[in-house]
Amino acid sequence: MKEKLYCLLSIFAVAILVVGCPTFMGLEYEEDLVNGYAVRAPDVMEDSAVVKKKKGSPNIGIVVVPSTVFAYGWNDDFILAKRHPRKKDRKVDTSITHWYIVEVASGKVHGKLSEDEFNKLRTELKVPAEISLKKIQ
Repeated sequence: MKEKLYCLLSIFAVAILVVGCPTFMGLEYEEDLVNGYAVRAPDVMEDSAVVKKKKGSPNIGIVVVPSTVFAYGWNDDFILAKRHPRKKDRKVDTSITHWYIVEVASGKVHGKLSEDEFNKLRTELKVPAEISLKKIQ
């Protein structure tokens, strides 16, 4: 009886660790950017988002640019991102593109912007032209 209880408790403890601990789960995609920001895709690439990692808990992140980010670029001062929204049926709508600028120092997020709004704001904020957007592969 004691052995069965020990076995059951052991199985239960392992199940809790595997299901409840994010360190056992891998990400589909992750790239660290700057100052605790990263691009992450938890399950599939189309779920890529820009997140700000929580200090002391690097597996937890607050979404600053929502999922379906497909291109991004950065330097020490700015993060740029492009994303497509989802339709009501959850499919990605590639006919629409939203643009974002994140000011790293303040954490201020500008978006969702049209391409024209993005280019105008990029000039106003003096975002360097050298920051190019790379597509997520």
